[in-house]
Amino acid sequence: MDPRRRLPLAPLGLTLACSVIVAGCFTTSADYQRDAEAFILGDEDLAAALGIGFTSATCEEPASQAVGTTFTCTAQDDAGSYWEFEVEIQESNGYDINVSRRPTG
Repeated sequence: MDPRRRLPLAPLGLTLACSVIVAGCFTTSADYQRDAEAFILGDEDLAAALGIGFTSATCEEPASQAVGTTFTCTAQDDAGSYWEFEVEIQESNGYDINVSRRPTG
């Protein structure tokens, strides 16, 4: 975990949503896209909080870098199920990522 890129995890509890704030150095919309994909795949705190790891993640490129812009990501977990995440740009070089749909069943 790189403390220069992340702020602490928000409390996760037993809710259906997971909120994480990350920050990095983004100069293009594609930077947000690539960073969110890497975060979903590689963040140990996210995997521990959700109780599962992810084998693949694909995010759409945000339409802009403006605060409030949202984009979605889809990730496949170790069991082969698909999760959806909503990402919102919160500040320059930072975003908030939430689970928007967990696998059913």
